[in-house]
Amino acid sequence: MFKKLLIGAWFCGAVFLVSCKGDDGAVGPAGPAGPAGPTGATGATGATGPAGANGIGGGGAFILSTGADTTDSDGGFINGLTGLNAAGLATLDSSAILVYLKTGGVYWALPGLVSFGTTGQAVSQFTFVHGINGTTFFVEVLQTDWSEASTTPPVRIVQDFRIVIIPGTELRLNANVNLKNYEETIAALGLTESDVKIASKNLILKK
Repeated sequence: MFKKLLIGAWFCGAVFLVSCKGDDGAVGPAGPAGPAGPTGATGATGATGPAGANGIGGGGAFILSTGADTTDSDGGFINGLTGLNAAGLATLDSSAILVYLKTGGVYWALPGLVSFGTTGQAVSQFTFVHGINGTTFFVEVLQTDWSEASTTPPVRIVQDFRIVIIPGTELRLNANVNLKNYEETIAALGLTESDVKIASKNLILKK
């Protein structure tokens, strides 16, 4: 009997509490912002890579160009690149070198004959040598014969002087590629005008 009275009293009290619950009050204003947390640790900066070889030594073939040029007092050209570092010199020293002179809108491969299309269809025979001199890579073009009846080499002007550099890693050209044809050669190497670098003209080599 006593347990029944307790259960009845508890039930009535619960009903009273529920029925007396009022409406929720308005939400209070937000509290002030807390202090900023500490700054996280900055990640480590990667190490700086080694200096490049003046744009040389990236592994792929490329082209050097002087633009229009005129033969020197010896009847030839000495062009190339100066101020190279050890990596650039090593790359050039182990590369295949192709040379082309442009006249009359045509690239002529050296060694070989080059036509200048002037009065009497002047023609010169050229060959070339290349090497390293100090920090300079050079290509010297030599005029070995000419059509004029003169004992000294005539002045020759070319529209462009181009040197195609093929590093040792790129030397596997298709045997059917005609290296005498400039356009065919650079197409086989996957080269475009974006691969052309400016060469230095009229180099003076150290004795």
